[in-house]
Amino acid sequence: MVGDYRFPKSVRLTGHEAFGPVIRRGGFAADQILVVHALPHAGSGSRFGVTIPKRTGNAVVRNRWKRHIREAIRHCRSEAAEGYDFVIRPKKDAPLDGRQIRQGLPKLLRRAVKRYAAGK
Repeated sequence: MVGDYRFPKSVRLTGHEAFGPVIRRGGFAADQILVVHALPHAGSGSRFGVTIPKRTGNAVVRNRWKRHIREAIRHCRSEAAEGYDFVIRPKKDAPLDGRQIRQGLPKLLRRAVKRYAAGK
């Protein structure tokens, strides 16, 4: 089965003003590695934002985190709920494990949407 593994600008959250409401008002879910925030939006399709705090490490480490998370998004984008904005970030002191990120992200996306629907 061939999927669409692109990550175009139309499915990205960009700018500080797009991340804030999702983090403040959205439902969230977490595992040992990632935290995912979800908030519905008026448009169609899902949008994803990745934020890596400076406490995660130096620029090399932060970029490595971004690459792994974006790759996981590319593979599970079709499974995400339509009409939601998602913000994904690593937990403090979490180990960087690409395989666990790819396996855990789809579950976290579903749990964050359920938590929002249930009132957080």
